[in-house]
Amino acid sequence: MNTADKVKEIIADAIEIDVSKLEEDTAIGDFPKWDSMGQIIIISALEKEFDIKFDPEVIMDLEDVGDMIDAVEDRVDV
Repeated sequence: MNTADKVKEIIADAIEIDVSKLEEDTAIGDFPKWDSMGQIIIISALEKEFDIKFDPEVIMDLEDVGDMIDAVEDRVDV
């Protein structure tokens, strides 16, 4: 599984939706459970899964699935 697919899977699990409903432009607020608390859960899960830590400035820019994929790929050895 590539990084993008793994990120989507983590997001889908966190907000309890089917991964097939996620596109790169799917954003916070598009699903009921992807609210501010859901965002924290997603970020925490990404950090744990990929053994990375996002800077607060980066976290503020994570608005959609594509942003999260890019942020993870920037921090892991692909």
